Amino acid sequence: MSEWLGKPLVTEDDIRRSQPNIAEFFPMLTKYFVDDGKMRVVYVMPHEEREKFVAAVKKAYGSFSPTNMRKAFAEAINTWIKAKS
Repeated sequence: MSEWLGKPLVTEDDIRRSQPNIAEFFPMLTKYFVDDGKMRVVYVMPHEEREKFVAAVKKAYGSFSPTNMRKAFAEAINTWIKAKS
């Protein structure tokens, strides 16, 4: 989608302007096209570290789920960025 629009990063507003039916009737498809240009990070976590991470996520958010895991990653990344800035 971003290549089709001639932009390196596409926003929801871009999609609404160019293809309003996609944004209105297919919000998950719109989210896919917006998220497609975003950075992804892969981290292979050792087993011992994983157990500590799962316990910390459960303590902070009440349960371990993909949503809570993403919240924990985002919090850690934002804290690290603030400390290094």
